Amino acid sequence: METPQEVTFTYLLLAGVGLMFLFALTVVIFVIFYQRKFFRQQSEMHELEIRHQKEITEGIMQAQENERERIAQDLHDEVGASLSAARLFINQIQYEETLPEMIELAEQAHGVLGTLVQEVRRVSHHLSPLVVEKLGFTGALRALFQQLEVNGLKITHSFQFQEAVLSHEQQLALYRIVQEVSVNIVKHAEAQQVTLSLTQQPGSLRLWLEDDGKGFENSKDAPATGIGLSGIRARASFLNAQLHIDSAPGAGTRIEMIVPL
Repeated sequence: METPQEVTFTYLLLAGVGLMFLFALTVVIFVIFYQRKFFRQQSEMHELEIRHQKEITEGIMQAQENERERIAQDLHDEVGASLSAARLFINQIQYEETLPEMIELAEQAHGVLGTLVQEVRRVSHHLSPLVVEKLGFTGALRALFQQLEVNGLKITHSFQFQEAVLSHEQQLALYRIVQEVSVNIVKHAEAQQVTLSLTQQPGSLRLWLEDDGKGFENSKDAPATGIGLSGIRARASFLNAQLHIDSAPGAGTRIEMIVPL
């Protein structure tokens, strides 16, 4: 027969075993719950990454489509019109009887063709990234501004950085951003003045672009149109840049981008 001390020890031993079993069971349940939570978080992060990549891809595709539409419109409005006018003058020459009238028509055709050459150069300038390689990044921007100022737009710019800090891909992406914004300012914003600055900071490059145009609705519910926001955001994402766009109807537009170096 067991003594009271032995019975007490047996109960304590069984209680200890029971507590250890409960503790082990709790640990197992916690590990299973933690693993499920971890896998769920990993799955959600993966889905977010896929969604983000999809948005970037769609933005790039939209930017390319906008570029194609702009080029097609330029070819139709400018190049097509000039070719039609030159053809008209040249065809009219055969019906003229006097030499002075023929010479006058030929001179008019020559002037139209000269304008056409300039238009083709302008379109090719927007198409070819070689402009950055030929003129350098800031040189390409200055050439772009000179073309835009022909339309009566006043552009004030400030470059306070070393081009060597930017890779060729970064220079091209930034050039395309400034090009896309500037061209659309001329077409849609009805602005008089544009201010652009590129300033080198410790570990980053700050781009600031501001216009005094009519602005646009920049709420979350508003469509991303007007100045090609989808293309700008896609290229900013490519640069791993922080992008902030501030605009409102009648209040112009301000774009700030911080590009890590």
